Amino acid sequence: MTEIEVDSLGTYRLPNEWQYRRLGRMRGEKRHTAVLAFGCGMTVRQFAKLPPDGQQAVHGAYLALTFPPEPQRPEPADNDTMVLPAGHWPLAFKIKVGCRLMHMKETLPRGHFGPWVDKQPGLTSKMAQQCMALARDARQRAIEARAA
Repeated sequence: MTEIEVDSLGTYRLPNEWQYRRLGRMRGEKRHTAVLAFGCGMTVRQFAKLPPDGQQAVHGAYLALTFPPEPQRPEPADNDTMVLPAGHWPLAFKIKVGCRLMHMKETLPRGHFGPWVDKQPGLTSKMAQQCMALARDARQRAIEARAA
């Protein structure tokens, strides 16, 4: 996309190389205004005389050309795998993983949790047991702290 139609003003194009060289000599707020004006084929004075909504429309076209929206990432179709980093895990992360594992254990049918853990990349059954034990201990300490 190299140009955008702006209502009641015409077409907005990004400045060409010659215009960018001219812009390189300008400083301050005038430079940004000049980028918008040059893209519409106007001078800075002509652009300054536009109503604020027209200037805003040109600015929106400039942003749409220079910063296109990020593509939508599709939701994972199969939500039964966890992405776990390699290497050393801090204690707080192990507790979070343990809470997630306990939740998965409760939601999966009986006998399905073990194979599910084996399917997770970067997670062994021993590490899963350790994380779940840490999460249980943290939950118990939180309950005792609230009671005290």
